[in-house]
Formats: sequence, structure tokens, C-alpha cells
Amino acid sequence: MKQIMSVILSVFILFLSSCDNNDILIEEQEKQLIELENQILSLKEIVKEQEKTINDQNKEFSYLKNFTKEELELYGKFTQDNNPQHLVGFSPEKILLIYYHSVVIDDVEAIYYLTYDDGTLPDFSTFRQKYYKEGLSKSEQESTIDFRYYNSIKVKEDNKTENEVIVEMNVSLGIFHASIVYMLKKQNDIWKMDILHLMEYFKEKNKSASL
Repeated sequence: MKQIMSVILSVFILFLSSCDNNDILIEEQEKQLIELENQILSLKEIVKEQEKTINDQNKEFSYLKNFTKEELELYGKFTQDNNPQHLVGFSPEKILLIYYHSVVIDDVEAIYYLTYDDGTLPDFSTFRQKYYKEGLSKSEQESTIDFRYYNSIKVKEDNKTENEVIVEMNVSLGIFHASIVYMLKKQNDIWKMDILHLMEYFKEKNKSASL
């Protein structure tokens, strides 16, 4: 009788142990399901963000997309008669965006009239030739692609003076982070791009490469 009771007790203990193990297994499975559901939600968010990025990329892009109607009208007048006076009152950041837009659409005339004259600005024909020949065009085209989806554009306050500013543009896409700076100088109350030294830089760079 004692042996029978002992066997029954052992079976009962095994049953309880099995139940405990099943409960632990079920609890683990429930945790895994919750984790999977969270991962699925995260993946859905990632997919949604990627779709948004793709849709944004498919839309026609312009560096002037955030300009006001009045600013666009003044920019239009500037491109019609190449008179920079239409751009009086435009911030340095807006001038840089007009410059980048001009690079994108290959409007060399606009670039010429946006360029600060330090006393060495050549006539338009010479400027146009140097712009293409010495590599500035190619370099700036690449920059307009790299910074197409810029995160910020602002004047660096620590370098700011009444007539000279440095504008910094930043972009961050995944693991890609980059920034670029341009000096702008005021001429006849208009902020202009100080880029003539860039032409000289690429000229010397091309000379060194050909040696």
C-alpha cells in the first residue's frame, strides 16, 4: 500500500512539475509573441518612413521650395533682367539657396550676377569659360546633389559681421553626415557669393593633377 501511495505521489509531483514547465513555456512564448509584435510595429514604421522618403524624392525638387510667393516673384524678375537689385533684403541663406538652384538648372548668368566682385570678377564670357573649364561647375553640381535634402541652413553667428557672413548647410541621411560652408559678402546692400577663390583653387588643383 505504501508503495502504491509512493508511486501515486511521484506521478502527482511529476504532473505538477510538468504543469509548471508548461506554464513557464507558455509564459516564454507569450513574451516572444509580444516581442515579435513590437518588431512588426517597428518594421511597419520603418517601411512607412521609407515610403515617405521615396515619395518625397519622386516629387519635383527645388531649392526654392520654401520661398514665399513674393520672393519667387522677385527671383523671377532677377532672372529676367539679371539685375541683383531685385534681391535686396534677401537673407544670406536665401541667396545661397538661389545660387544652388542656379547651379542645378545651369543658369550661369544668375551665378555670375550672384558672385561677389572683389575687383577680379572677369566679364561674363570669361567667367562662363572658367566656371566650366576649371572644375567649379562639376564640384558645385555634386554639392547640390549631396545637400539636396539638407537638414539645416544658417549663418554662423560666431563669424558674423555687418558685411561678411559664413553660411553653413548640414545634411544627415542614415549614416551619412556632411556640412558645407560658404562666405557671403554684402555688395550694394545685396548678399553675394564669395566664390572667385574657388575657381583659382580648382585651377591650381587641375595644374597639379596634370604634372
